[in-house]
Amino acid sequence: MIFSSVINLSLCRSLLFVALTLFIYKPLLFAQDNIKQSTTIYSVNSSFLELHELEAAAMADSKIDELNKIVEVHSQKAKKENDPVELARAYYYRILTEKPERAIIYSDSMIEITENSEHPNYPTLGYILKANVLYDQGKFQPALDNFLKAYNLALEKNNMEDQREISLAIAAIRNINGQHYAAADLYKRSLNLLKQKSNSTEDYYEDYSTLLYNLSLTYLRLSQLDTSKYYVQKGIDLSRLENKKEDFKDFVLVDAQINFYKKDFKRAKDTLLKYIDDFDGTSKAIKLYYLGKIEKNYGNDKVALKYFKTIDSIVSSTEDPFNEVKDVYQQLIINSVLEDEEKEQIGYIEKLIYYDSVLSSEHENIANQAIVAYDIPDLKRQKLKAENQLKTKNLYVTLIAILAGLAVLIGLYFFIRSRKMNARLKLLMEGSEMEEGKSKAITEHPSSIPEEIRKDILEKLAVFEKSDRFMSKDLDMYGLAQQIGTNTTYLSTVINHYKKMNFPTYVKDLKIKAAINQLSKNPDLLKYNYQGLAEIFGFKTGESFSKAFYKKTGVYPSKFLNELKSR
Repeated sequence: MIFSSVINLSLCRSLLFVALTLFIYKPLLFAQDNIKQSTTIYSVNSSFLELHELEAAAMADSKIDELNKIVEVHSQKAKKENDPVELARAYYYRILTEKPERAIIYSDSMIEITENSEHPNYPTLGYILKANVLYDQGKFQPALDNFLKAYNLALEKNNMEDQREISLAIAAIRNINGQHYAAADLYKRSLNLLKQKSNSTEDYYEDYSTLLYNLSLTYLRLSQLDTSKYYVQKGIDLSRLENKKEDFKDFVLVDAQINFYKKDFKRAKDTLLKYIDDFDGTSKAIKLYYLGKIEKNYGNDKVALKYFKTIDSIVSSTEDPFNEVKDVYQQLIINSVLEDEEKEQIGYIEKLIYYDSVLSSEHENIANQAIVAYDIPDLKRQKLKAENQLKTKNLYVTLIAILAGLAVLIGLYFFIRSRKMNARLKLLMEGSEMEEGKSKAITEHPSSIPEEIRKDILEKLAVFEKSDRFMSKDLDMYGLAQQIGTNTTYLSTVINHYKKMNFPTYVKDLKIKAAINQLSKNPDLLKYNYQGLAEIFGFKTGESFSKAFYKKTGVYPSKFLNELKSR
């Protein structure tokens, strides 16, 4: 396991590799236990078990040419005996050793020949292998589609092990695409499946610790610090019980990250300093970032600057940026302006622009990022001014120009925002629903859900929307799926496809619509504060109600309530 920042998603890639290693190499496990050092001459008259052992031995020794010859004999024997499962097992090695284009062809062939197989792992494995190839090519959406097909097959075949392992891979891809709620749901489902299999953490320690670790990081990405803390503590207790020192360290470092966001800077700093020398490269740079932010909070600007410059050296050497590096370069730019260091300022701006484009091209999801002083167009403008003023060393003119520009932009921003908010408030008072736009007729439907199930879910969602069940503070996707008689995968797909939003936003929007309607009709509700309104309309805190109201309407609830009271 690695210590990742809240928005660094490299962990998802390693998670996917782990999940696929467990799943893809499953056919090898028995054979590798029986590898023999021999010079057996093989032919179509050899048994399949003998061929399995020879293939596993050749694969383990990286003897690809010999492996291909054995696989060819394996294929001939399987075709001769009309055994589709054995032919699929031969194709398995082709998929592992061929280039992506041909590997996809063999994956499709494996799926086709085992389509009607009653074997518990086929054609599931074909979809898994195809998804893995697509994932390696960076084609995350088709990879996800194939994993979902594999998961549905595992459900049909009641293969609990496959369900759990595929869920980890799906969760990894969804994390990469910023779908953290869906990832958390899959991780929790995998954890429940593991508990059904065995309550013994000793027998399945790696599985339990990996799930606890990734649940803690996923909830950290979602800023749900208490939930993240819960899973971290579970991991700390488990790793201590099993005397896994490296895993214990990983969980403690995630705990340090949680402490940072809870503003318990002393505990976070002590933990980071204790383990900082155990890391290098990007992992070390991420930890230095948090140390730098802590020192900045303490007012130790010189110490913080030293950390940030070390991070710049690491990232420049590794060419492996992480999202918080943009905040690092913002701090370095500001310092270079104050120190009248135009050359350094230009260099830092160029790096910030470059790494921002790199992170964007990799579809890294940005969350919990520190406030950025300048956007990209503004950075380019600053760079041009700094280059023109490099010869004159006129720092004051530069600062005045930047501040004046920022003042104009800020003033314009607040003026436009105020006008928009007043317009939205007017619409709210007139009874408009504040929809983002008229919905268009949907002509394409998700292929992963049978038509009759899709229609049934949509009909039950329509009934759900007219009820008051969405007012429950404890409602989650799993609970709603149980209420309407489906699973969370189908429910999530339907809501994302037809409602054009994720599940939490869908429920919050229903609550806010109900709040607007009832507040407009019932003056007695205006005497409540935010916490009281949150209790009435199914939110856990007044703050969460206020945020959801503004996100849905573009109007602060205080303005809406004051307008209602004035009328």
